[in-house]
Amino acid sequence: MSSLHAQSAPPSGRSKHASKCVSAVWFAAIALLVLAACDTPGVTLIEPDVNAGPDSLTFSLHLEDSILADKLGWSAGVPDAVVMLHRIGEEFHPDSFRTDLTGSVTITGVIPGYYRIAAHRVLSGAESATAGTEVGAFGTGLKGQLSGSGSIELKLQSNQRGALVFSEIYPIEQMLTPNYQWFQYFELYNNSDTTLYLDGMIWGKAWHINMDFTTVPCNQTEAFRRDPLGIWAIFFHMFPGGGQEYPVEPGTAITVALDAVDHSVAHPAFPDLTRADFELEGGGDADNPDVPNMPQVGPRAWFRPHGLEVLLPDVIFLSQRVDPATLTRRHDAFTGEEWVLFPAELLLDVVSLHDGDAYADAKYTPCDAMVHPRFDRLEGGFVNTYFDTTTSIHRRMLHDPTSVVSIILHDVNASFIDLVSGPRTPGSVGR
Repeated sequence: MSSLHAQSAPPSGRSKHASKCVSAVWFAAIALLVLAACDTPGVTLIEPDVNAGPDSLTFSLHLEDSILADKLGWSAGVPDAVVMLHRIGEEFHPDSFRTDLTGSVTITGVIPGYYRIAAHRVLSGAESATAGTEVGAFGTGLKGQLSGSGSIELKLQSNQRGALVFSEIYPIEQMLTPNYQWFQYFELYNNSDTTLYLDGMIWGKAWHINMDFTTVPCNQTEAFRRDPLGIWAIFFHMFPGGGQEYPVEPGTAITVALDAVDHSVAHPAFPDLTRADFELEGGGDADNPDVPNMPQVGPRAWFRPHGLEVLLPDVIFLSQRVDPATLTRRHDAFTGEEWVLFPAELLLDVVSLHDGDAYADAKYTPCDAMVHPRFDRLEGGFVNTYFDTTTSIHRRMLHDPTSVVSIILHDVNASFIDLVSGPRTPGSVGR
């Protein structure tokens, strides 16, 4: 996509999921610009930009929160925001462009194809003071077919402080040592300004495009993959505790290991996870008696005996404390398995992960809406972890010196924006 370039556009005039059925993305198109996911909420058609010239796309960025836009003086559009395009099926190197003072950017030389489209803006300290809020950033993401000329309006969602969020994820794709891949871990960070308790919370894997149902037509799995009411899961673990045994202070993180042992014994590049805060319980894995276990409480145990593994692509979620027996259940028509619905009002965080591999893109594109945009607008976490033991997936950081929590983690319900790759650092957010 090196042929793409931008030109100046002419001026133009509680649970984080509980209370907002997000309008997802405002995506405008004409004739030859069509969204592949035609059921995406908030899709709007607008007239072409006749001033953009031939073979050009003009992106116009606005905030979903019009009151906040007025405060910032952004009623005409979001200035100095980044627009990213990645043509699906190509190596993952997105092209980036910046909007002008009116919140617009015109791009020429776009190769027709199916794209990941994302937009992002971080507030400066002065802008944060003007806004009078801890929002700090805005973003959005979607997938769409790009071809020809037209105008696209993107509505950016405000960053959500939330509560507990995934701060780092280290999946098990790494395979430097054959048949040894048990050094997975993930972190949860208290992004709020109050103490939270992990007791009885649920962590698990959602139904999505990597659940061995790729031969089933997409329209038949839609009810499970993209249910706006919640996340369907069959594999999940529960944090121990009866109420307030496992506190997480504001601005601190806890580490959950697949196996809380010293994996460097198997290979010096693998992490020592003996000091993890929790470990996943399996039917045949090593057990660290000093680390509390998280038992599997889903309808079925994971395929291998170490506990639930995070793979790429994947969707993982964190739910508030709940008894799974009280939740809605349904059997699928393909395997007869029983799935459990975690409703939106219980969900604290949902991220959808991808490895950026072109082969995986080609394989999963027919059903590539991993979850409903209410929970995640566009998958992210693009890091090819195969043979790489040094890089993990991190949530982007926002620093706010006026907050009780000096490090606020990025959460605009778009993993493409929220997540970045970085050095493996279990238990040390911000270091």
